[in-house]
Amino acid sequence: MRKRYLDMLRLFCVFLLIPFHTMMMYNTWGEGQYVPGVPLEAAGWFIRMTYPWLMPLMFVIAGMSARYSLQKRSASQFLSERFIRIGLPLLTGILIVTPFLSYTADLTNNNYDKGYFAHYSVFFSKWTDLSGYDGGFGLSHLWFLLYLLIISMAALPVFLSVRKLPRFFEWSKWPFPLIIALGAIQAQADNFLNFGGKSLMQYFLLFLIGMFALSHEEVHEKLERFRVLLLGTAFAAGAAYAFALKLEWNGLKNDMPYYSYGYLMLLAVLGFGRRYLNKENRLLTYAAGSSQLFYIFHYPVLTAAAYIFMPVIPSIPLQILTFIVVSFIMTVLISEAVRRIPVIRVLFGMKSTKH
Repeated sequence: MRKRYLDMLRLFCVFLLIPFHTMMMYNTWGEGQYVPGVPLEAAGWFIRMTYPWLMPLMFVIAGMSARYSLQKRSASQFLSERFIRIGLPLLTGILIVTPFLSYTADLTNNNYDKGYFAHYSVFFSKWTDLSGYDGGFGLSHLWFLLYLLIISMAALPVFLSVRKLPRFFEWSKWPFPLIIALGAIQAQADNFLNFGGKSLMQYFLLFLIGMFALSHEEVHEKLERFRVLLLGTAFAAGAAYAFALKLEWNGLKNDMPYYSYGYLMLLAVLGFGRRYLNKENRLLTYAAGSSQLFYIFHYPVLTAAAYIFMPVIPSIPLQILTFIVVSFIMTVLISEAVRRIPVIRVLFGMKSTKH
């Protein structure tokens, strides 16, 4: 039976990325942006309290989904699907989506004065920090697809090996506190294979936690049963994390309150999701089918909205509201258009309409 709440939570995550990336334009720690705004303290706190659990939750859900996929597919079928569903849209996005973001950054930050297609030579020849904020080559938000593709391939032999091991690895039989304690493992991995502040090793471990520990129905039931306790504990850890930030301990990351808050929060979200979102809703189910399209297109649409409206709207709150509303509507429309064009939908990772 398909777990609808995982589809809904994935959709919730990608929807949340519009306000998340909007607030990033107003960050207070000087991180570059495609269209930078005036630093805003409230925006900084929104990012700090969302970042610890948002992308970790997406990798956990991806790990859970991978296990369910491998229960129905052979290893070769799984790899083939990963390359079509993730690798192909990653390549398409690098050719079409991220060059637009880099071009906009060059216009905004460097006063670039040539045309869009002329900028392709800059995009593919200027290699710096891979963010694209300086107008050079960048993956932007598509780093998630690259990481997910690498992690999926790396996790496959682990899955094939672990399923042959003794009954000790029947995770559903583990005490729930031990399941929670697994979060401490990924917290130690942040400094390994860390590129631009995103640890491939940390996300790999989160993917494995989703694949093995959090993919069992018995664990789902416990997450739902203890959802309020998990949320309360997450809030307590979040308060400690905020206090540490206020005292400027260890900057934005690399402290246990940060990781405790993030992991407990994602467990609480899974519990609440199972309780309230595990039901049929035709509109949301249909929308969930476009979640990857929404992910790919939301950032260039948001960047275009900011480039157009930021110079003409003096009020920062009104800027933020405009960016979010316009970006949401336009991303939905573009995703729907792509979904209806057979060749293009395949290039962005959706199944052919013949299936």
